[in-house]
Amino acid sequence: MILYITNERGEIIVAYYLMVEKRKGQYEPVDITKDKAGCFSRVANNFKNTGCSLEEIDLFTMHFNDIRELKEHLLRRGILEPADANKALSIRLLRNNYYHKVMYDMLYQKDLEYMMDPSRLIERIRDKLREGDYRFVESFARDFSEFHDCRTTAPEVRAYATDSIRDNLCCRHLYDLDENGDDPLTRMTKLLIYDYYQNQKGKIIYKQGIKYRNLHSVLAYVNNYDKKHMLDDEIDKEVGIVSKPKTRKRVRKPLPGQTSLF
Repeated sequence: MILYITNERGEIIVAYYLMVEKRKGQYEPVDITKDKAGCFSRVANNFKNTGCSLEEIDLFTMHFNDIRELKEHLLRRGILEPADANKALSIRLLRNNYYHKVMYDMLYQKDLEYMMDPSRLIERIRDKLREGDYRFVESFARDFSEFHDCRTTAPEVRAYATDSIRDNLCCRHLYDLDENGDDPLTRMTKLLIYDYYQNQKGKIIYKQGIKYRNLHSVLAYVNNYDKKHMLDDEIDKEVGIVSKPKTRKRVRKPLPGQTSLF
């Protein structure tokens, strides 16, 4: 089985799979490449059989509004077996003989605007800071601190967010601006998403190129955070809780192997 290949620059290209959990802990690929006359299209001919690039899987799932529509399409096309209709689907990569789940969730039609224009995702993340959601800022910085691109900035953002939570007051350093006019949270997000280099004076210059796997991870992370806390709010309403302190559950840290190749 092809686990990964390299491109002309020698960079590792990882194979991803849309998979169904047949039994607990046992996954089988769902061959979306069979849907060539429908929603699937190859971005580049890098992989054989059921292996795809992450972008190819995202472009496929973003045709649908949610998991229900996705499964209905797969069932109509005969790609998903009727016996698997109620079983979990996920995007996974194979590493050390185990299929590791890609960071959080699949992307759907509502996510297309952010993938087409990452600046909208950056604004969505900045809105968290403007709204005073320091729990998000803290967990976002913590869970992406191992990404090489922001190893210097992420600890700063986390420390400022932790101070804000402790003091119940926004740390002023969260609004310090760098040479590009970006606050630390924005700089961290840009470093994750965009290709960049530092000039001779040490200034960060952002390029047009996008780090696609990082972009997917950041968007999926924000979606997962919002979904969990929307559910928390709905539960509060059902049990009659009028107000709730802003102490959010910590977002699960990715398992080893999910992001280390990025």
